[in-house]
Amino acid sequence: MAQPFSQSKTYRDLSVWDFTDLTEEEAHEKFVMLRWGSTTEMPCPACGALDKHYVRRQRRQWRCKHCDTVFSVTTGTPFAHRKLPFRKLLVLLYEFITAPEGCAANRLHSRLRVTLRTAYQNLMKSREALWEKRDLSPLKGLVQVDGGHFCGKPRRPRKRTKATSAIVNNRLRNRKAGMVPHNKNSHIEPWNREKLKKRRIVLTLRQVSPVPGEGAERSIVAVVNSENARHVIPAIRKYVDGASEIWSDDGNGYMSLSAWFTHRTVRHSAEYATDDGVNNNHAESYFSRMRRGEYGVYHGMRPQYLAFYANEFAWREDVRRMTLAEKFSELMQKIFGAGPSKAWKGYAQGNRLGLEYLG
Repeated sequence: MAQPFSQSKTYRDLSVWDFTDLTEEEAHEKFVMLRWGSTTEMPCPACGALDKHYVRRQRRQWRCKHCDTVFSVTTGTPFAHRKLPFRKLLVLLYEFITAPEGCAANRLHSRLRVTLRTAYQNLMKSREALWEKRDLSPLKGLVQVDGGHFCGKPRRPRKRTKATSAIVNNRLRNRKAGMVPHNKNSHIEPWNREKLKKRRIVLTLRQVSPVPGEGAERSIVAVVNSENARHVIPAIRKYVDGASEIWSDDGNGYMSLSAWFTHRTVRHSAEYATDDGVNNNHAESYFSRMRRGEYGVYHGMRPQYLAFYANEFAWREDVRRMTLAEKFSELMQKIFGAGPSKAWKGYAQGNRLGLEYLG
C-alpha cells in the first residue's frame, strides 16, 4: 500500500524541538527572520523606510530613523501587543499546522502552561489571518461544488423513536439530521427547534487539478443560510470563472447552474459517481475532514466564527502536500500580512466580533 505523504520522511522537515530548544532571545530572532529575513535591516511599518533602525534591545523594539515610530516584530500583525512569550507562540503555531483535523485550545493550554482563553485567542487569531489572506481569485477549469450542514447541533430527545432507513443512513454518514425528525410532519422539541435556527450551510468549491491523481488544488468556502438557489448561485457565480465546468450533486439548489456554466451532476440516491466519472468526491473529502474536526476535536461550532473554521479546513486541504516547514512558512506569511486582528483585538476586555461572515 502506498505511504501517505504525511507519514513520509520528506514531510517531517520540522519538529517541535526546533522551537522548544530555543531561548526566548533566539525565538525572537526567528520571528524577525521569518518576517523580514534580516535581524538588522527591516522596513518601518509606519513609513515603509528600509534601514538599520535604532535598536531598543531590552524591549525588543526598534525606533524608525525617518519617522521616529517605535515598532516591534509583531507591530501591524494579529499578534500585536501580545504577552505570550515568542517561544510559546512558535510552539502554538507549530501545533496548529501539525493537527490534520484541527487544533483545540482545550488540548493545548495545559501543554503550554497558559490559560484556556490565551490558547483559544491566539489560535483564533491564526484562523482569522488565514481568512483575511485567502485567495479569492475565481476558480477555473473543473470545479466541484457541495454544501454541508454545520452548527445548530440538536440534542436527542428523552424518548427514543423507531429507526427508519432514512435515519440510519443519516447516522452512518455522520449527518446531524440523524438526530432529529427527518420529515416536516414529525414533532421537533422546542429546544431542538431553537438549536436548528443556528444551523448554517458551508458551501465548498474545489478546483480539481488537471493532472490525474493530484486531486483538488485550490478551495474556496462560503457560509450561507440555506442550500437553495437563492443563496448558493450568487456565491458560485462570484467565486467560479464563467468558462469553468461544475460538477455537483442533483440538489435543487444547483439545477439552474447550467444557465451560466457547463454543469454535470451525480445522483447520490443511486450512485457516488456516474459511469463516465462525474462526482463531487473532492468536496466530500473536505467535509469529511471538517466533520471530524467538529465532532472529534472542537465538539461544536458557532455561527459567529464558522467562516474562520470552514476556511481553516479549506487551507488544510490545500496544503496537504506541503512539508511541515513549508506549511509553517505559509502560515507565518499570512499572519504577517493580515494586519491587526478585527475579531480578537480586545477580546479579553469583552469586545466581540458581533457579526457573521456570510456569502
